[in-house]
Amino acid sequence: MTDERGPAPDRPRVSIGLPVYNGGRYLAAALDSLLGQTFADFELIICDNASTDDTQAICVNYAARDPRVRYFREPANTGAVRNHNRTIELARGEYFKWAAHDDVYAPRFVERCVRHLDAHPETVLAFSRSRFIDPDGAPLAEYRHPLNLASPSRSERFLSYVCANHVMVEDYGVVRTSVLRRTPLLGNFVWSDMVLFAELALYGPFFEVPEILFFRREHPQRAMQANRDAKSLSAWNDPRKSGGSVAPTWRALREYVAALFRAPLTAGERAGLTIGTVKRGYWTGSLPGELRNVARLALHRH
Repeated sequence: MTDERGPAPDRPRVSIGLPVYNGGRYLAAALDSLLGQTFADFELIICDNASTDDTQAICVNYAARDPRVRYFREPANTGAVRNHNRTIELARGEYFKWAAHDDVYAPRFVERCVRHLDAHPETVLAFSRSRFIDPDGAPLAEYRHPLNLASPSRSERFLSYVCANHVMVEDYGVVRTSVLRRTPLLGNFVWSDMVLFAELALYGPFFEVPEILFFRREHPQRAMQANRDAKSLSAWNDPRKSGGSVAPTWRALREYVAALFRAPLTAGERAGLTIGTVKRGYWTGSLPGELRNVARLALHRH
């Protein structure tokens, strides 16, 4: 692994982690929107997962121009999970945010999120209202977040995640680094991002800045569009796991319960949330089907 960087502040307020693999088409636009933020006290950590396109050249160019950019390149593709977690391991800021290579931000995104977190120590994460954009950056629909992550009830916040079907935009918000590091970070299983942010919601409410400051680019190569089943998602997470999982929902359900036993809950809260998680997860409809698949595989092995 190489580290090509210029001098950067030893203690930036914010660390922005940008994991990337072959993101050359949209990367410059993403970097311009991040480096053009009105809140300037940050480091931008780029972890390049052995890209084979012009990603490396773009990153080296930006690192030479702006000392806030720290560029790291892996010698081989380690998968999305490891690459995402690597950006957190390298972070030095009080706050952290992930950024994708294909999204863009309004100039005040980081400023508005940090302002709220500074003023409200009980808030764990701040994000903004969002809009989808097309491959060329033209505006599409505004995204209305369906989960009540600002609820004072941690039970409500947590259970809203369990087997929920929603577009995750809060995962690109600004989070308290100390709280994020109390979790195991992203796990090597399908939907580990949902489990991670559900666990974060146990530590405090999330806040949605009431302005459209985040623009999520929709295009065929976006990870969730290019990997639509558990098998391809498993390979994207970790190239060594190309076989996928026959019971991804059951695995996620188990990880939700494990998160409850890591969080500082009372025995009563933990018991109630465990029961609620199992009930809510079972009635999604996918769990019985996964059980049948597991049973079929077991019969075939015998």
